[in-house]
Amino acid sequence: MDKIRIYDVIEFGAVPDGKTLNSKAVQEAIDTCERQGGGRVVFSKGDYVLSTVFLKSNVQIVVEKGARILGSLNFYDYEPDEHVTYSLYQDASHSYFNCSMFVGVECENIAVYGDGIIDMRSVWDEDNVRDIVHRGAKCIALKECKNIDIHGIEINNATDLAVYFAGCDNVQIHHLKMRVYIDGISPDNSSNVHIHDCDIETGDDGIVFKSSYTLNRLGICENIHVENCKVKSRCSAIKFGTETNGGFKNIRIENVDIMETRITGIAIESVDGAIIEDITIKNISMRNVGAALFIHLGNRMRGPSGMDIGKIENVLLENIYAEGPYEPYQCIEWRYSSFVEKDTLQYPWQMKVGIHEYGIPFTCNVCGLRNMPLKNICLRNVTFITQGGVSDYEQNVPEEADSYPEIFVYGRTLPAHGIYFRYIDGLELENVVMKTYHDDVREALVFDNVSNLIVNEIPT
Repeated sequence: MDKIRIYDVIEFGAVPDGKTLNSKAVQEAIDTCERQGGGRVVFSKGDYVLSTVFLKSNVQIVVEKGARILGSLNFYDYEPDEHVTYSLYQDASHSYFNCSMFVGVECENIAVYGDGIIDMRSVWDEDNVRDIVHRGAKCIALKECKNIDIHGIEINNATDLAVYFAGCDNVQIHHLKMRVYIDGISPDNSSNVHIHDCDIETGDDGIVFKSSYTLNRLGICENIHVENCKVKSRCSAIKFGTETNGGFKNIRIENVDIMETRITGIAIESVDGAIIEDITIKNISMRNVGAALFIHLGNRMRGPSGMDIGKIENVLLENIYAEGPYEPYQCIEWRYSSFVEKDTLQYPWQMKVGIHEYGIPFTCNVCGLRNMPLKNICLRNVTFITQGGVSDYEQNVPEEADSYPEIFVYGRTLPAHGIYFRYIDGLELENVVMKTYHDDVREALVFDNVSNLIVNEIPT
């Protein structure tokens, strides 16, 4: 067996003093490693300031114990966004890759791992030159790569997506710990992905699947397995969307603990034409989450003209438990204005800053469209203990199918205190229990235009 070659970045001129910008030295180490057939580019003990470097095939980045990679405090040290000649339909954060610390484009057999730390140091785009509400650089951004391994490291204080990969295949992400302002782990039109044993706290979404048009073509997220993770989020913990042009197929999520999340624990959305099918979510526990479940088909259709409205079908949710107490919690800020205001106290359902602006609890809802119902949705062994306490609610639920997809798209207080179901063909409920901490005038479950309904043992 050939010996793996080691390339210590210090030997290429990197200075681990926490002050010197080392991007040029690290890039030289990566390029040399690739030219000589691949190996490991190693950050040994010390503090290394870094902006943007480009990964190459067969090169592994190793951040050893005691090593810290620190994001440059000058936003302009990072590579600017690349020029794109085709139409962009998705959010800008999902349209560009170069403004990141580690960038990989059409690479294979790459890795970023170790027992060290990557601290992006809360560097925002103060002048908003990117026009993305001051978001700074991503930590890791990969485009059309394959055979990827990211594990072990701790990622902190990223002001754009922490780990984002689009059009990638055979991706292993595990044993990461992160506390970041925006999304945590974001697969976009990627396949054969295994995410496990990660501890994630985010100001935006935690683990979020995308199917955007960023590659100038339709794609699909498929064959993805998420397991044994912890997620804390100021928005949604596990989410499909909102970029939903292509589709999501054969995705399994299990053994996930969700806590202290403002909006939604589990959100499955198709609003731009995506077909979502064969989804299994099981063994999920939630505590202090604004709303446990949101499944939504809409017709925002942000994408090329002529696309059809999407579909959501064959979804199983099994062994899902959500409870309070619903109370304030400490968390990371969730956008630039929040960071400036040192806004670290959050409450479920709260949409404004300020502990006294609690708002009204959100109602979980599972809704298709009048002419495109959800199909074959199954909830088995599901218990939600919600806040309750509502005495007045929306009697006439609007369609609102073209609005931004969020749990409150139909209103904050729907006719059910548990789950409001609408426009579904094939709904099976088995041992579904809905309780409230406070008396509530609403029914536990409401079925509006639901056909082929099977209900087994719903205790009162």
